[in-house]
Amino acid sequence: MASAAKQSSLAKNCFCPGKDICEVDDVVSKRDKLQPLQVFQLLPGTNCKKCGQLTCFAFAFALIGRENKPEDCPDLLTEQYKSSLDLLNEYFGGEVSVEKTGLLIDQEKCCGCGDCVAVCNKCQGTVLFGSGVIIPRNVPPVLKVIDGRVQVVCWESCKRCMNPPEYCRVCEERCPFGALELVR
Repeated sequence: MASAAKQSSLAKNCFCPGKDICEVDDVVSKRDKLQPLQVFQLLPGTNCKKCGQLTCFAFAFALIGRENKPEDCPDLLTEQYKSSLDLLNEYFGGEVSVEKTGLLIDQEKCCGCGDCVAVCNKCQGTVLFGSGVIIPRNVPPVLKVIDGRVQVVCWESCKRCMNPPEYCRVCEERCPFGALELVR
């Protein structure tokens, strides 16, 4: 769960009926993910390239895609940007394993219901456009519930790893608890 400091600093303003402006301070839902511009606003904006990215905006995308860590930006390590580093570490910190598919699984949010497993298995075929016919693919399942939590058991079967890849998101969209996030 997000802390109050992160929520207030990353909250969005919106227009609500009957109010001038209200602040959305609910936990970021899976439909309302942290956007690169929000991350960029916490960065120094020096475009020094010391992080390995061409610009700070590219670094924001790399953070969201878990390709870089906040500590990869040397300017963030200075006292001037300590509060920004703390917020970025809270959101992107911790050792996270990103599967080859770009899937992050939040084990604390996962209840092991298996909805993502069922929908992934059902969508493993290739749809013939215009006909609604699904040509099945005989591949092992991508996801499986093990010890009450979903885990990737065969990432090679994921449509996102095919050649050419199909950018399927059914597992993420189906999860009722927001435990799955595709970052690539």
